[in-house]
Amino acid sequence: MLFRYTALLFTIMTMRMRCSIASVAPTPQTIAAETSFYEHKKRLTIDSMSQSLRKMEYAVRGPVVIEADKIADQLAANPQQYPFDHIVYTNIGNPQSIGQMPLKWPRQVMALVDLPDEVGIDHPDVLKLFPQDAVDRAREIKNHALSGHGSGAYTHSKGVRAFRQDVADFIAARDGGIPSDPEAIFLSNGASNAINMVLTALIANERTGVMIPTPQYPIYSATIDLLNGHRVGYYMNEEKDWALNLEELERALATAQEEGIEVNSFVLINPGNPTGQVLSRENLHDIVRFCVKHNLVLLADEVYQENVYEGEFVSAKRAAYECGLLDQIELISFHSVSKGVFGECGRRGGYMELVGIDEKVQDELYKMASASLCATVAGQIMTSLMVRGPSPGEVSYESHEVEKKAIYDSLKRRSTIVSQGLDSIPGFSCRPAKGSMYCFPSVEMPPGAIRVAKERGTTPDALYCVSLLKSTGICVVPASGFGQRDGRFGFRTTFLPPEEEMQRCVEKIKEHYESFCKEYAT
Repeated sequence: MLFRYTALLFTIMTMRMRCSIASVAPTPQTIAAETSFYEHKKRLTIDSMSQSLRKMEYAVRGPVVIEADKIADQLAANPQQYPFDHIVYTNIGNPQSIGQMPLKWPRQVMALVDLPDEVGIDHPDVLKLFPQDAVDRAREIKNHALSGHGSGAYTHSKGVRAFRQDVADFIAARDGGIPSDPEAIFLSNGASNAINMVLTALIANERTGVMIPTPQYPIYSATIDLLNGHRVGYYMNEEKDWALNLEELERALATAQEEGIEVNSFVLINPGNPTGQVLSRENLHDIVRFCVKHNLVLLADEVYQENVYEGEFVSAKRAAYECGLLDQIELISFHSVSKGVFGECGRRGGYMELVGIDEKVQDELYKMASASLCATVAGQIMTSLMVRGPSPGEVSYESHEVEKKAIYDSLKRRSTIVSQGLDSIPGFSCRPAKGSMYCFPSVEMPPGAIRVAKERGTTPDALYCVSLLKSTGICVVPASGFGQRDGRFGFRTTFLPPEEEMQRCVEKIKEHYESFCKEYAT
């Protein structure tokens, strides 16, 4: 009896040990058997995800560009597949990706800041490779601005105080001595990050409206859609070189208010993207007065302020000062190292300046910046170098200015080549590109293109842009991605590729348009 009891106890203990082992280290077969009783469904699906994200569109990197990338891959595998040997990417303002050389002095300073001292600023032969002023500036940045922590450490969430002071000094000098407070300046990952922060703060609920130009840069429409706000479009006047008028602003605002939209802000892009306009001083005064009258926060996108080829750049802050409304305006302005003559898009450097913004709101924006820890330090440094280059008398000053002027002069020539060239094509109308990096021509679409586009569920200018891409390798962006009046069609193109390339592009666009019109004549 005792033997049988002991055997039974041993059997039970063995079974428990096996169960314990199985629970600790289940086999694939065990897992499969257990999970076979349940139907597996993905939790995150196209239907369960944010529908605001699905609705959001960003034309600059949209379907035409995706198609261009596919063709580029096909060309790499089979260069004879298309009647061209490379893609000309004119879809985005990314200067260095299509040949613009970086300025030497900022890169020299950046390299020295990143290098360990013993192989950089303190190396006995450093002056054989780097100019004295680059070494001095790098030493200043490393030892003082970055407090000896180097470029790999987090900074203050608003950005390094010394860099913000550089920006404040730049703004004051630009605007004729109007003071700028470094504590009201946030350094950011390009202007885009700062714009996103501000729109996040502004769009409090689904009734909130933001006035944006039509056409406009898609970051505004995309972000407003993502945040469930309302786009309140106001039309630019194409016949008058994309100028603004108060009647149109009042119309757009009144229409939105009648629809129950609570408009709280106004976006100004000057110089213009995608239109290339440079607004007059009178236009800017009108905008300032309009915003103060209707208690709207003015968001001034001024990233192309150095890209002015005809006329002059007047900042929104300067305009508010000239109107005597600087103490009444609520203004946030943006600038970036990605444009101008620097073209340092990949550095992700930029800033925003807050004027007349409630201090408690500034604290909330600081909290948002703190959640991301800080803007990229490389971008912060490049922003400082953009607004405070080598001083007159320093060894790099003249060469730095010569490099900048060469890039600017070439951009100015290209703006004329493309705007005048496109405007000369029968069926095209292109206003002069007085600023920025873009032309935004209007294109007459043949009846067949309008009909086929409708059948395919696309827009006529998207149909045209894909046809242009597949025939010539030129990648432009449909104007429908930026907004335009009903019945208007066209595209946006940069004029960033080399001058000879842009001249060739204009000729190819003309040839293609003639064949496109024949193909879709009826």
